[in-house]
Amino acid sequence: MIHNKKQYGEPYCFFHILPSMNKRTIILSVLSGCFMVALTSCGNKNASSVIRVGEEEAVVDSTNAETVNPADPELIANRVSSIYEAVATAYPEIRDITPSTDSLDLAYCSSQWQTLVAMVNAKDAEEMGVDHFFDADYWIMGQDWGKISVSDIKVSLKDDNHADVNLILHNLSDTKLKLEMVFERGEWLIDNFIDLSNDVDWKKNMTKYLEDHAKPRSKVGEDIVEYTE
Repeated sequence: MIHNKKQYGEPYCFFHILPSMNKRTIILSVLSGCFMVALTSCGNKNASSVIRVGEEEAVVDSTNAETVNPADPELIANRVSSIYEAVATAYPEIRDITPSTDSLDLAYCSSQWQTLVAMVNAKDAEEMGVDHFFDADYWIMGQDWGKISVSDIKVSLKDDNHADVNLILHNLSDTKLKLEMVFERGEWLIDNFIDLSNDVDWKKNMTKYLEDHAKPRSKVGEDIVEYTE
């Protein structure tokens, strides 16, 4: 018996039963179909990736929009509370050394406030032996201190960049205090301390002190004299 070689000697392929002139057409059709499936798959993958990225970006944008609101009374009140927590740390009840206000001013006060303080200190340095302006400390509203804390914080917005904050400062006694706040350098800073219990406006008093201690520079007219700092 003669065996069919294609049946027993080689792997069976359906192309063997097709006319030779149709093989090329079928191969091209199969390859074309595979290419289209692969292209569609890549397109779907890219599309799904774009959707996911877009959704993630939308969530991030939404989160940022909710958190960025500097003119928020609650945010300002929390800011003041954290400032005086730092003050309490800087003025420990165990007095090993006298605290310096420089680091507190730098971290929590406006540029204008720091400039005024520097000018007053410079003026005091020129007048050795004379009573200096800072005979008390505006951070603790006195010369001595015990356990420092604040309470009854109330915020009044003046505009998006200015606010007044009323509070009770607890030191050795209680002081009604008003802070004039300004939004500067991306955060709320103290621009003035006003002691309501003793009617002391620190910024106003510093400005007057500099004016009163200005040196006469030249006589301009009969009754007009220019002053220099």
